[in-house]
Amino acid sequence: MLGIPFITTYINRVVKLQTVADSVDWLNYYATSLLLAFFAFMISAKQYFGSPIQCFVPQEFRGGWEKYAENYCFINNMYRVPFDQYDIPNDPTIRDDKLSYYRWVPIVLALQALAFYIPNYIWNMLHKQTAVNPRAIVNEVRKCRESHGNEREKEVETLAMYITETIDEFNPRYQKSFSRNGWNATILYLIIKFLYLINCFGQLFMLDKFLGGNYLTWGFETLIDVAQGQSWKESEIFPRVILCDFEVRKLANIQNYTVQCVIMMNMINEKLYLFLYCWLLLVGIVTLCNFVYYIVILCLPYFRTSFILLNVNKSHRSFHDFSRKEFRRFVHDFLRPDGVLLLQFIRQHAGGRVTYDLVNELLRIFKGRYASSIESSPPTLKGFRGENFKNTEYAPSTYKATGYGPSTLYPTYQQSQMDKDNNYPSSASGNGQNDSSDLDYIDNQAATLPISQAQNRTPIRPIIPSNVPSSTPRRSSNGRTPSAPNENVYGTAPKSSSSAV
Repeated sequence: MLGIPFITTYINRVVKLQTVADSVDWLNYYATSLLLAFFAFMISAKQYFGSPIQCFVPQEFRGGWEKYAENYCFINNMYRVPFDQYDIPNDPTIRDDKLSYYRWVPIVLALQALAFYIPNYIWNMLHKQTAVNPRAIVNEVRKCRESHGNEREKEVETLAMYITETIDEFNPRYQKSFSRNGWNATILYLIIKFLYLINCFGQLFMLDKFLGGNYLTWGFETLIDVAQGQSWKESEIFPRVILCDFEVRKLANIQNYTVQCVIMMNMINEKLYLFLYCWLLLVGIVTLCNFVYYIVILCLPYFRTSFILLNVNKSHRSFHDFSRKEFRRFVHDFLRPDGVLLLQFIRQHAGGRVTYDLVNELLRIFKGRYASSIESSPPTLKGFRGENFKNTEYAPSTYKATGYGPSTLYPTYQQSQMDKDNNYPSSASGNGQNDSSDLDYIDNQAATLPISQAQNRTPIRPIIPSNVPSSTPRRSSNGRTPSAPNENVYGTAPKSSSSAV
């Protein structure tokens, strides 16, 4: 299909669909902007290339005089006198330029279209400067919809790793800049939403002033009349018959004329502005609800967590390994509001299936890379010690075992070895025997975890400084420690008088 080059370029480049906007944004910057631009083009074609006005002129007006009168009245003062009023007012203030807005209708419509597009232009210019570049990620995620099998898994893993690296790079725990606090894209997007909202209702009040101050009430009353099946009434805002005063110089005399004209364009303007009244009101209400929705899911922690839960494949293994507190940490400390906003864009433009896969992959990465390094809450992972930790599927590929051993973790163990070599009683045991068998479940790789984490993961006795006598009893022949009354949660008995000093 052949199209007008300028219009085609405008649609394809200026108001093209964006991958970092939701449907309400599309309704504002695309649908409304394109609609207003079309109205501006249509009215300007009628106004400048058609016959917007026709006047009833005296008989002496011949040829070009009639055209002159119509052109003059179109660009100069007009006023309305109802037909039930027989006398034309002599007061010049009443006959001033009362009707002049229709000459500016195409220009105002074009400015309205531009005003609806400006917030999207600002968003496209600034969102690239945020910590997470949402457009690049969403564009890559959209490619996953057409892939299947192993190829799809690899693409999802690559995208998840890219998001993770971005989160690492702009982690607010290590970066103090405001642009890297996990909120900047969210705040910018909420500001854009607020601009859309102000623009919708602001244009309603602007049109009320532009059309004479009765536009809001006229639109409401007209809708009621149409709903009740009443006939269409001529409005003072859009009069169809007007009067025009002009002067004609004849030799040395100046003659005044008053002609009656009909503005056919006002029949179009009347229907157009009634439609715009309903459209702007609808778009404003939808934008308001959408703005409140984003404030709730991005700013309130509870609803932020609920939104991520709706986008998690609950049958996936990585989800069942999470405690409730750890999942909240994943949402608030790992994803943060910018990550939640990114997943919202992905869900809208790539679909729920890709979003499920991506969120579960992010959960798996978070589980292996971050959950075990946070000491603020008890971990939920089990069996992550030494080579077990190294071989687990949750461990990062960059894992390297260190040279630390039990003697590094527990100084009492090293002291007991020295005492044994020097034939001194062991400070770790009151009977002088090496108590290293108590540590036989900790291998040389355990030091890859923080000490407090190692304590929480394995039920061992508390660390006892080397200068404090130990009251831990010796193991029995069957390999078990004899039970004692009031035994604590670590399996150690309270101090007794029989302990060696």
